[in-house]
Amino acid sequence: MAAAEAANPFAPTFGAPPPLLAGRDGILQRFDAALDTGPTHPDYTLLVTGDRGTGKTALLNALEDRCVQRGWLSITAAATSEPLSSRIVSEAVRHTASLQERPRRTRVRSVSALGVGVELDDAAATDVAAGPTTSLLSTLERVAAELHEAGSGLLITIDELHDATRDDVRDVASAVQIVTRRQQRPVAFAAAALALIEDTHLADVNMTFLQRCARARLGALSAADARTAIIGPIRDADSDIDDDALTEAVAAALGYPYMIQLIGFHAWNTRERLTAPISVADVRAAIIEANDAMVDQVANPIWNRLSPMDRRFLVAMLDDEESSSLFDVAERLGRDLQYTRVYRRRLVSAGAIRSMDGARVAYRHQALRKRSQAAARDDPNLFPSRR
Repeated sequence: MAAAEAANPFAPTFGAPPPLLAGRDGILQRFDAALDTGPTHPDYTLLVTGDRGTGKTALLNALEDRCVQRGWLSITAAATSEPLSSRIVSEAVRHTASLQERPRRTRVRSVSALGVGVELDDAAATDVAAGPTTSLLSTLERVAAELHEAGSGLLITIDELHDATRDDVRDVASAVQIVTRRQQRPVAFAAAALALIEDTHLADVNMTFLQRCARARLGALSAADARTAIIGPIRDADSDIDDDALTEAVAAALGYPYMIQLIGFHAWNTRERLTAPISVADVRAAIIEANDAMVDQVANPIWNRLSPMDRRFLVAMLDDEESSSLFDVAERLGRDLQYTRVYRRRLVSAGAIRSMDGARVAYRHQALRKRSQAAARDDPNLFPSRR
């Protein structure tokens, strides 16, 4: 396809697969090894954690794709107002699509979640009314038995696990633990959550299954991986980017996969001629657009979860250009150092700041600085330390 006709190769939409999943090869290889080995492999049940915009959903999609390539089936769920356990079963039953029929006491049917088939019989459908935990367990046992006989398997993925209620998470975890770990059936599990789940669901002594799940912690991409994630899709679309422009794009993205998609998308569209390489001017204009989007789509959701003191901590960092000393923050807040360390940990877990060497902290992204500036400007009475 000629460059003038090529569509924008970047996808700055949460949950949309990026054109190139850079920097996650190690996790994908771990998961492949788990599928090869079976339920005894620790990565057969996997918990993906990371800040907003680090590509958790994209990674879940990639894990699902690898299962589909093996002929596996999958069910996808996300934390909503409907219980996860009910959703997994009801979505499977509701999206019925025939795979095969076998002579039995009750007719074998195929049900699918999001278009992917799962074998169930009529008794499993009846179990739906029995309650979330019972129906989920019995459904998974039936599906697992069918797939085990067929030499296949099932992957269950759950996104935004941190937003599910604790009882709901326990129901799902209990059913998966019984089928996968105790019965050794081919039902793999992968869930994604913000890092704050470590201080919520995983702090519950009754969440032993989740606590024992293997971890895939998504951090910032390296500069080399960020360059690959930017330049790869551009060249695959028969276009190019100037070296200086690429350097500025990588620096501004801070290794954030979502920021990479935003900068790439806007830089691509900013060019006067699609046949021209992306320039420094294009990237600088794109960075402005990307930072604005990050405030709305990343910083605001983080800010809305924070307590008043969490927010005061972020505002107290505004006096510093790049990073802040924890001692200075404590003084501005009028608190002792130990108290301030508690809030540092909370804000790191929330994805708002990152710890630096020498008892220093920095905003995780400039969007958090902009959000803090707006809050301090709009309501200075909330932050007496800056008056």
